[in-house]
Amino acid sequence: MARKKQQEDYEKSLRESFDRWQYLYEYGCNDPGWPDGTNLNLVRNHIIYYKRQIEETMKPEAYPELYYRAIPPEVPNDYVAKADDIREKASASLVLYLADKDYQYLAKRINGLDPKQEKQLCVRNVLNYAVGLDMAIQKDDLVTMRRHRNPDTYLSSFKSCAEKVRNLKPPENQQLNLFCSYDDFDEPDMDDEELEM
Repeated sequence: MARKKQQEDYEKSLRESFDRWQYLYEYGCNDPGWPDGTNLNLVRNHIIYYKRQIEETMKPEAYPELYYRAIPPEVPNDYVAKADDIREKASASLVLYLADKDYQYLAKRINGLDPKQEKQLCVRNVLNYAVGLDMAIQKDDLVTMRRHRNPDTYLSSFKSCAEKVRNLKPPENQQLNLFCSYDDFDEPDMDDEELEM
């Protein structure tokens, strides 16, 4: 009875692996560190493993029909599914990042922050989301670009970090620099009518 259950498990795992391979090949995955090709070849190895387990636990006349399905081909490890879609979305995300008011605020304020505060609030790391994406686009690094298909997470980080910076109190005994520009102060945005007045 236990052997029969084991055989059924191998058949089920084989079916799931075939389905997983096909899905990854067509749609890709969200693995933050590896291209789809690496994952596809790993799933391919699972298929080979489950076929061997079926051979070791069943007689040939009892092999399930799925056993005879061809093993998927090996693919280049750097293969990434939907590459053009990833490139397009990454470029659109970068445009959003650079136009974002919170991103612009952080970029303007970072050099005026106390280094301790900058490090504590991870301001440079947050700004590097856009810098890193720009570099990934230039290098055609699809794995990094793929992380930016949904820009909302990164836009939220800009907003959250900017709020923390806006709420900072200046370090004790810090004097205002008489040569800082008016833009260094946090003034609310004014619309065109207010500017004309």
